[in-house]
Amino acid sequence: MVRIKDGFVGQRLAVYPFFIIEQALNNPLTSDLVVHSMGYFPKAAGHYINRPNGCGEYILIYCINGKGFFKLSGVQHTVCENQFFVLPAEEPHQYWADEESPWSIYWVHFKGPKAVSIFKQLNDVNQISLNDHSRMQDRIGFFDELLNIMESELKESSVDYVNMSINHLFATFLYIDEYRAAKYPVQKANYTSFISLATHYMNENIEKHLTLEDMAAHFGYSKSYFYRLFYKETGYAPITYLQNIKIKRAAELFANTSLKVNQVALKMGFDDPYYFSRLFKKVMGVAPVSYKKALGK
Repeated sequence: MVRIKDGFVGQRLAVYPFFIIEQALNNPLTSDLVVHSMGYFPKAAGHYINRPNGCGEYILIYCINGKGFFKLSGVQHTVCENQFFVLPAEEPHQYWADEESPWSIYWVHFKGPKAVSIFKQLNDVNQISLNDHSRMQDRIGFFDELLNIMESELKESSVDYVNMSINHLFATFLYIDEYRAAKYPVQKANYTSFISLATHYMNENIEKHLTLEDMAAHFGYSKSYFYRLFYKETGYAPITYLQNIKIKRAAELFANTSLKVNQVALKMGFDDPYYFSRLFKKVMGVAPVSYKKALGK
């Protein structure tokens, strides 16, 4: 295994200075749960961490794609797409990406009295199932928002915001049913049209390289039947529709983050940034670089 230590294309990484963490641990507003660092590693081939003496913080790792592993107390665990786990502080551990299908992960190092209780409830490989009311992209979007704040100007209010907001982020992992019901009340979910379900599935998997076969299989349809049904309802071929929402989401990322063109391309599931740029220009009328320049980015 080739082990990477210097980062990954498209990664995001934010670490608070030691004195900021100490201040937060002594702030009554934030002392129960404090963020040390946070990041996003896409397709992290060669990712390997070995801490024989453990780590000073608890660690949440959320796999949104691919596969990886971790070893704790001599036991190895496999982690797949839409699964997450929490590692305890001060205990030896290892974790690494699968060689053939390396994971894409969001992660948080955190500490504070509440961290112990969080670990006790999430001390295994936990699955987040994809269904008609799942909120995968809402959760991912919230990760990105917190990273935006951490990457911005370092000031007391921004640190407080991140540390108070991290409670909500953990609530989305601890109380998945309630998190979904907050947006999709059960009493209002008696009927959902095919096209709503299909576009919801696309949005929940917007960062993946979905194929027509993937989409059809999710609904138990043949590719031809799914294509005809989707086209009849929308006037668009499924892949064309998916590409359009990917590009519109990319435009939002350019407007609301400091991500570079290749980073956004990878985040939206495009391995080829040149193809992404051509598609972006086709949909938006301008190339990504020009779009960012017009936004003052």
